[in-house]
Amino acid sequence: MSPLSRPCSFLLLLLLVLVIPSARAADLPPAETAQLLAKLQEHRTKFPALTADFTEEKTSHLLEKPLVSSGTIAFQIPNNFRRELKGNNPSLMVSNGQKLWTYYPNFKEAEVYSLGQRSFFDQAIEALTAGLNFHNVAEYYRYTATRDPAGYRLVLTPRSGSLKRILKEITVTVDETYKISKTVAILPKGDQIVTTYRNQRPAPLPASTFEFTPPADAHVSTPLGK
Repeated sequence: MSPLSRPCSFLLLLLLVLVIPSARAADLPPAETAQLLAKLQEHRTKFPALTADFTEEKTSHLLEKPLVSSGTIAFQIPNNFRRELKGNNPSLMVSNGQKLWTYYPNFKEAEVYSLGQRSFFDQAIEALTAGLNFHNVAEYYRYTATRDPAGYRLVLTPRSGSLKRILKEITVTVDETYKISKTVAILPKGDQIVTTYRNQRPAPLPASTFEFTPPADAHVSTPLGK
């Protein structure tokens, strides 16, 4: 994989830390949508950190059948997260807001990305996490909301051309208590990643949750440079 393609591949992987309905209900009026967004922001402020289990299903024109996997995620606003994918092809993604690590145990490969340099990479991460923490959503997305039998759905479409190159749409489903229950990422070529969350546990998390030191035998690369 070339150095130029690595960041794009990583950002697609980041979408996994993220249900398209068969028939879409009528959009909520703008005033109700604004109230819903305020409630979601209030909920995230009240519960700034959480852990959860997830199952994801990826469908792609490159796959003969959907790829199903599971793992755990820890998140703390504004942009600290830890995502562990288990199974035959495990991976780990950890960000403390300053550095972001990806690690592939089967290959003993680690990649590190420096954050906070206001590059396209930073902006893409901010945009993708905005879809989960609901702050600054309007800066990155056009959005609509609909009532769901079990809560609400928000459909987020990117504003900028650069973000559109890696993401077509994110749909976020939340329950009546404003917890995220499901997300769907639609990629530009029509690939779809559905992630269902369960066992959400809102609780403070130690800083060590979002730190990572690669094993001594791992090969470490910096795809974007130092």
